[in-house]
Amino acid sequence: MKAQFTLMATCLLGAQLATGQNTTNTTSTTSTSTYSAPATDTTRATGTTYSTTPSTVSTDNNATQTTGTTYSTTPAPAANSANTVTTTTTTTSSADDQMSRNSRDKADRPAGKDGKFGIYAGVNFSRFMNEPIPASSYRAGWQAGLYGRTGGTVFGQIGLEYRNSTTDLIRTGQGTTPGSVSNEIRGKIDQHFLAIPAYVGLRIGSALGLRVQAGAELSSLVAIGDNNFQLEKDDLNRTILNGLLGAGINLGPLTLDAVYNHGFQNVFDDADAKRRTFAFNLGFRF
Repeated sequence: MKAQFTLMATCLLGAQLATGQNTTNTTSTTSTSTYSAPATDTTRATGTTYSTTPSTVSTDNNATQTTGTTYSTTPAPAANSANTVTTTTTTTSSADDQMSRNSRDKADRPAGKDGKFGIYAGVNFSRFMNEPIPASSYRAGWQAGLYGRTGGTVFGQIGLEYRNSTTDLIRTGQGTTPGSVSNEIRGKIDQHFLAIPAYVGLRIGSALGLRVQAGAELSSLVAIGDNNFQLEKDDLNRTILNGLLGAGINLGPLTLDAVYNHGFQNVFDDADAKRRTFAFNLGFRF
């Protein structure tokens, strides 16, 4: 019995000694680390600071660790500038360039083939045809007008013209034999017309801007002058359709034209008389 008690006491003493040697210490460590590195992102253009707040980490041995990390980068140029390509195209057009271009375009067009407006004035010579006693001479008159003409080799033209036509007329007296000189009445008739001539034409060559054209006009009688035949406005046809043939050239801004006017309708209500007229015009186009 005594030996068993002694053995138990010895075991208890050894356990107490082992317990005293296994004492746990608690340690608190705080560390702060700062890292600085060059930028590795080729698209980063400005300085950037990344900051993390201190954090507390608990370990199994009851140790407490506090860390704080700060990353700082400085601005750096792109590592591979060949990967980024920026192309800028700037086109500058000035008024002088536009004017120069317009001048070249105009120079490339054949001379005289661009559309124009113009004015003109000239003289005409007319006579009546199919009269019982024809007058062989042409009497002089005058005209003035304006027009608009399209461009191109084939062109159209329309205008407005005021015309004075003076024509000789021979008639026999009442109750006499036609052709009897003793009773013939001779004189002239002045007629004033407002006409609308229209043409379709063709430009030939470019040196002088030669033109040939054909068309028609509708002329309206505006007034009739005093005459020896006591003819009044109501004795003549008010509206007459005429055919037109013409040719002309351009001398810079000046134009020269010749026109043949062929009457399709009778001038008088009671006589088969038609008018033939040749006209010559000097004009200015702009």
